[in-house]
Amino acid sequence: MERRSFLAGAGGTLAALPFATGAAAAARGEAGGVGLLRSYVANRDQFPHAKAPEANEVLHLERRPERAFDPSSVAVRRRDGSQLGYLPSTSTGILAALLDQGFDAYAIALPGTTGSEIPVQVYLNKDLSRVHWTASA
Repeated sequence: MERRSFLAGAGGTLAALPFATGAAAAARGEAGGVGLLRSYVANRDQFPHAKAPEANEVLHLERRPERAFDPSSVAVRRRDGSQLGYLPSTSTGILAALLDQGFDAYAIALPGTTGSEIPVQVYLNKDLSRVHWTASA
């Protein structure tokens, strides 16, 4: 597949990535990330003992392809390793593919957390040293 076709098929999302910046990461003095999507943490009922994060808390995202009913699963964890839930499958298609290619991503907990929903902004790290680029025909 040609790169142009892929970018057009992705709705231009990937083409716009370099122009968005991670304001929260910049505020912390880090190199920042590329804003990818706004979503929420789903499946909170599976992790009843996990305390909801504070607003602006950095959350770790981890691919979980072994989940048979959702092979594009992305788990959301706090820095202490406790799992909060998963990003909903409607949000993870492009993100899962990027993580599988070696991109690193994180989320920032947004204000307005209710009991069952934790809104998050997802960012890709700008460090591309671990990305596994593959050539297409």
